[in-house]
Amino acid sequence: MTFTIVPIRCGDIVNHERSCFLYRKNCGSARLHAPCIAWLLRSAHHTIVVDAGPGSRSRAPQCYIETDAGIDDLLQYGLAREGVDPASVELVILTHLHNDHVGGARSFTNARFHVQEAELKEAVWPVPFQRPIYETNQRGRTPPWVDILDRMDVAFGDADVVPGIRVLRLPGHTAGSQGVLVDTQAGPYLIAGDLIPLYENWPEDGSDPVPNGNHTDLRAYDESFRRIAALGATVLPAHEPRVFERKMYPPQSSR
Repeated sequence: MTFTIVPIRCGDIVNHERSCFLYRKNCGSARLHAPCIAWLLRSAHHTIVVDAGPGSRSRAPQCYIETDAGIDDLLQYGLAREGVDPASVELVILTHLHNDHVGGARSFTNARFHVQEAELKEAVWPVPFQRPIYETNQRGRTPPWVDILDRMDVAFGDADVVPGIRVLRLPGHTAGSQGVLVDTQAGPYLIAGDLIPLYENWPEDGSDPVPNGNHTDLRAYDESFRRIAALGATVLPAHEPRVFERKMYPPQSSR
């Protein structure tokens, strides 16, 4: 079974230091509006979403920019443009539980959520400086992943989710990060989550890949990079503006 992949812009990390994604490479050289991306996967039989963005304007106002005027929820808006009602989505795969990837999860009222057991453990009891990004023990806020605990399916490593979609445990950015390997008519694509936030993290010229500056374990990161290299898959980064140069993956000319 093969899928198409549509990127959905769910907001932006505004004026972000580019080197934060690139392990301090070229510090101070550039900033960008880094899109938060959900991925709509569709086949003849399944409608699945990978990641859920930061959430609605009321939940994450800092992620909405001037061109988003009049839009209260970019995730729901983007799905509607593709003819998808969030209530019809059967499964949401979360690459990890940082708030810019799980903030919009409550939009999917009928979905199951797939997450790695190691990631859930980390979200429940993170090291102190990771608490804000998981929203754990933050006064006046309930972490968005708490709202979906009763609908979580926890994995203990690599797993086949449905025919044509497999999750791979790829730690490094977080303890329980996972990538999503998707079969398409043009071959496998890997939705890499924040392990690979930009194309620059995964150079095409054969030079060494670059870790995200926000990471938990560089040796695990290196092993995850080696796994990805062995896949021979096309990599889709988590915060790359150029992703939106294509409406769909694989590009329609490849179908």
